[in-house]
Amino acid sequence: MHKNRVLNHVEYKLPRQEISEKLSKFCAKKVKENKIYVPATRKNLAKLAKILEKIKEDGLPEYLVLKKLEHNLGHGIFLHPEADPILKGEFIAPYSGKVFLFPQNEEYDSDYMFTLLSDLRLTMEEQQEWNPDNAFHPRRLYSVYLDADKKGNFTRFINHSGKPNIEATFLRIPTNSVSLLPSPCEIIYTAKKNIQPGEQLLVSYEGEEKSYWGPMKIKPFPMTPQTFQITSSLELVSK
Repeated sequence: MHKNRVLNHVEYKLPRQEISEKLSKFCAKKVKENKIYVPATRKNLAKLAKILEKIKEDGLPEYLVLKKLEHNLGHGIFLHPEADPILKGEFIAPYSGKVFLFPQNEEYDSDYMFTLLSDLRLTMEEQQEWNPDNAFHPRRLYSVYLDADKKGNFTRFINHSGKPNIEATFLRIPTNSVSLLPSPCEIIYTAKKNIQPGEQLLVSYEGEEKSYWGPMKIKPFPMTPQTFQITSSLELVSK
């Protein structure tokens, strides 16, 4: 099976999100208060543990291929032509990067960022702890962001599509028997439909608010899982 050197660099072999113990406890408190994030099942946790080992060892699991695309579209992730199909509902991998708390009224620019928690109101004590450079304001809202700009894993190379075969699932990782560190909020890329060998893995960057492409005044390339595919010799072909 194909392995790509690009994903052997340390910055692309981060199995899970990078979050401090202090921030993790803060997020756990807010998740509990707002009653959000369902726990991952025991079966999925076992699968997740195996995926994390592959990322840690190789950067890119052996059943996936990283290819440079045409039209200056960067790289894309494909299911290897000799691999088994990825079935609907199966875990692909966590979207990893650095997790941090940031005021919503301040601009933070990144093309690789997810919002884990939003519209958080902090007490005076919490604001003094997390945002000491600003004076306390009771109506100031904060978000917890996950950013893969500086480091992450292969999921940051999964491209956008209006007809995706991958979706971002927001889950809580509970205490478990497979040695996974519990997490109050985590993003797991999951197969939205069956993915066939040779197809590109694609996810929609747009949420319900449609706020990704609009502010940048960019019309995304109309890509589907069949627009680009790879052959048995790992050659890129396009329709």
